[in-house]
Amino acid sequence: MRRPFFVFLMLVITAFFTVQIASAQLPIKIPKISKPKPQPTPAETAQPTPAADSESTQPQPETRSPSSGRAPQAGGPYAVQPEPPMNPQFLPDTLEVQVEHWEYYSKIPNDNHNTSWAPRINSKVFYGGSTKLRFKADYFMPDGSLWFSEALEYRGGFNEKSGLTSVQSESDSNRDKKAIVTGGFFGLKITNIRDNSTVFQGKFKVVRYKPKYSDARYKNEVDYYVDYDWKLPIGFADLEFETNVATPKIRMWFKGDLKTDNLEARLFHNGQQIATTDDGGSVNSGERYYADKRGDDESLFWHEFTFSWPYRAEFIVTEDLRDYANYKNTLFINQVPGEYVVKVYYNGDQVRETKFSIGNNGTYADNGIAKQSNLTTNKVILPVRVMGTLDKWNPTNAKAMGFYGNPIAGVQ
Repeated sequence: MRRPFFVFLMLVITAFFTVQIASAQLPIKIPKISKPKPQPTPAETAQPTPAADSESTQPQPETRSPSSGRAPQAGGPYAVQPEPPMNPQFLPDTLEVQVEHWEYYSKIPNDNHNTSWAPRINSKVFYGGSTKLRFKADYFMPDGSLWFSEALEYRGGFNEKSGLTSVQSESDSNRDKKAIVTGGFFGLKITNIRDNSTVFQGKFKVVRYKPKYSDARYKNEVDYYVDYDWKLPIGFADLEFETNVATPKIRMWFKGDLKTDNLEARLFHNGQQIATTDDGGSVNSGERYYADKRGDDESLFWHEFTFSWPYRAEFIVTEDLRDYANYKNTLFINQVPGEYVVKVYYNGDQVRETKFSIGNNGTYADNGIAKQSNLTTNKVILPVRVMGTLDKWNPTNAKAMGFYGNPIAGVQ
């Protein structure tokens, strides 16, 4: 009896150890313990630590952090697109005065070797109403006497988003009867006929000259142009609005037939470069004024260029913008108040410099120049420092002339 019991006991012990070994070979799942994510440091991001009610997933690279150390605040301030006013706001910064040429002079009908000219103008108006606009222009001779007047044509169907509409010289077939053959300083006055208010008053300089490729035998076969040297030391800071973003645009004028690809604009904040048009930025060609209708004298070209830094330096309009991957490396400069400097280079040589400021309200800070100069504009006017020898211009005459004869405060 004792032997069977002993055998039975050995079987039980063997079974027990077999179960223990098998259980030791089975995988045991240990729950993972999540570690808290480290918060980004100011050196790692140009965006702040998210507030309790708003989360930002767009940290900024160190190279785009403002050197002031002041980070933009999620949740505002935001750039706000201005509403077009019900009362039309004439924009003198868009005013263009050009000359129209004729290969004859109406007062000497039998002489085919005379040329004559008369002015043509156009401008933009910031306006949100539906009533047709009515403006008129008065032109004055150098001695101050009235030359002629004309009703400006209203180009309706304005862009409802921007609120911009146009007024321009009328399309008359008898304009050549008003043409003259002299140059000089001519006065211009633009009036809103509906309330008889003067919306702009100034003067423009017309130069009469002999083109280099014209027939030397006929001294009266000349050309005329409006001298726009005064534009070079004056720039503008503007905004181009989209749904969630507004792109800052800096506009400047240059003289000469310059190549867009040779221009570079760098943006600085507190001495640190934060963007360049050579890396994701943009240099766009704007208005071009040719002194010579034949277009053969490059020294008499005035050319506007617009500089911007899309996806690098922007104005944030709504918080939704932070959700777009394209803007993960964007510095929203309207949330970083302070002074910004723009330096423009041509083939590596600095040729322009200007500056603007961002206020605490999330937009350009008004420097008061437009108000001091009696100009009504929806853009910020910037004094521009013209540098180097790229432009062949007369800075003394340009400063004296001002903005169509209206002195600009701070222009060098």
